[in-house]
Amino acid sequence: MIGTAWRVVGVGFSLLVVLVAALLSGVDPQQTGYVGSDVGDLVVGFGLRTDDLTVFMLAVVGVIAACVQVYSISYLHERVASYTALVTLFTAAMVTVVVADSLFLLLIGWEVMGACSYLLIGHYWERRDARSGAVKAFLMTRLGDVGFLFGIFVLAMDAGTARISELRPDQLSSGALTAGTLLLLVGVVGKSAQVPLQTWLPDAMPGPSPVSALIHAATMVAAGVFVIARLYDVFAAADVTLTVLAVVAVVTMLFAAACAMAAVEVKRVLAWSTVSQLAIMFAGLSLGTADGRHAALFHLLTHAAFKGLLFLCAGVLLHQVGSAAFVVLRRYTRKGALRKQMPVTFATMTVGLAALAGVPGFAGFFSKDSVVEAAWHHASDGSTIGWIVLVSVCLTAAMTAFYCVRLWLWVFYRTPALAGALGAFEDDDPMADVEEPNTAKLREPSWVMLGPLVLLAIGAVVLGYTDGVHLNWVIALVTTLLAVLGALPAYSLWQRGADPRPVVLEREFGVDPAYQRLFVVPVGWFAKLAVDGDRDVIGGYVRATGRAGLLASAGFRKLQTGNVQTYLTAAVVGVVALAVLAGVIGS
Repeated sequence: MIGTAWRVVGVGFSLLVVLVAALLSGVDPQQTGYVGSDVGDLVVGFGLRTDDLTVFMLAVVGVIAACVQVYSISYLHERVASYTALVTLFTAAMVTVVVADSLFLLLIGWEVMGACSYLLIGHYWERRDARSGAVKAFLMTRLGDVGFLFGIFVLAMDAGTARISELRPDQLSSGALTAGTLLLLVGVVGKSAQVPLQTWLPDAMPGPSPVSALIHAATMVAAGVFVIARLYDVFAAADVTLTVLAVVAVVTMLFAAACAMAAVEVKRVLAWSTVSQLAIMFAGLSLGTADGRHAALFHLLTHAAFKGLLFLCAGVLLHQVGSAAFVVLRRYTRKGALRKQMPVTFATMTVGLAALAGVPGFAGFFSKDSVVEAAWHHASDGSTIGWIVLVSVCLTAAMTAFYCVRLWLWVFYRTPALAGALGAFEDDDPMADVEEPNTAKLREPSWVMLGPLVLLAIGAVVLGYTDGVHLNWVIALVTTLLAVLGALPAYSLWQRGADPRPVVLEREFGVDPAYQRLFVVPVGWFAKLAVDGDRDVIGGYVRATGRAGLLASAGFRKLQTGNVQTYLTAAVVGVVALAVLAGVIGS
């Protein structure tokens, strides 16, 4: 009964966010301050802001959160109250970030999201990988948030205000502008899992699939894109920051796409895909143009639909099959069970992967092309950054098509060269000796779970047309050709039963082991040194002081004999000694 009540509250709050977005649509932009105080020359206030970007993000957050809450009714049956409360708080924190007109109010929502993500990723706390993934996410995002906090102070102190609507580049000195935006970028990189703080997001996959959908589609990682879009006038005036952002985005999109090409778990493929797609949004923002900002936000919108859909589909596979690893799913695919007995899941996941791969007609095709077109216009003006972004996004588009087709074929279709396909995973299969599964029990979940899938699948198609059917046919032809060039190798390898996983890709370029050696091990040494120093040095002095007091008290106790003659003799000796000493000093 309590769980049902919490679920009603969660769904109701998410729908309320959607309603607020609908009511605010078309309203004149406003800024409303509620609490404010002067701290020296700085005005600290907590204000709210209403504009097109607010309405846009509220709609995205509300719809995705509502789908996740409804889906969770059938998906999750343990610790329901705490889960629903945390998801609702998580959504409220993102709403706070969206409506904030104060850097400090934005920071509050930003930090609450981080705390909620830690608790939600570790929802299955009895699992070691869930606990370690939650801790890793918390520590790496907190590392970035240190820079974010200092960036807020630098900008607010130099401008004399923390109100976002009053923060203008001409109010800031060049040094404060560059330093403040770079520090904010550190927090954005951590929260959105960009290089070099990218490794926490794939390791957060042990959390519930609805949580993954919410984090990847509408909150947390999307917050970084939103913050730069909100402060875009300030960031666009900082050339050094935009250059750093472009470099980070280019490296991240290619790195993450390469990792997704070799991952063997559905959710891990999707996680690396999120990192790569976010980098495409950041690449659009790094152009510093209105077209780049518009393209990035358009891709954020379509990405929310198809990535939320894909994670919820992965949740269905976990719910019905028990694992979203290729190696286990292949056992069902041998009999064609997944595609035949779960047609709605198959159809909706196909739509999501088509949108992600940029298949013409789907939402991802239009939004990705808008980023390419913005980069092309910027490159045509002689911008080196524009050319780098253009080439990188095009390469990423081909790599995205590769891992989307690879995932789709390996999960849902019987491999022609079956022996070779199974052999590709033979060494890594922890269930190699497990008997064939009983596919008779395999079926679609209830419509409580399927309903959100169908809704998001519709969004993954129609959202591409919300910006108007504006196509640059040359760019559309090029990106389509790149998608085909990426898909063909995946199809060829699947048909031959081969799944190449080069060691460097399978190990994700060895970044985690490198971080382990460079940071975790030294920190462990310093921690041990601190513990040993506290125990053996500081603790030694404390213990020695205590023992000295005990020894002194024991010695003084032995002097208390109870013999009056001894006491008088000691007194006389003392008086004589003092008299002699006084005489010596006086002479």
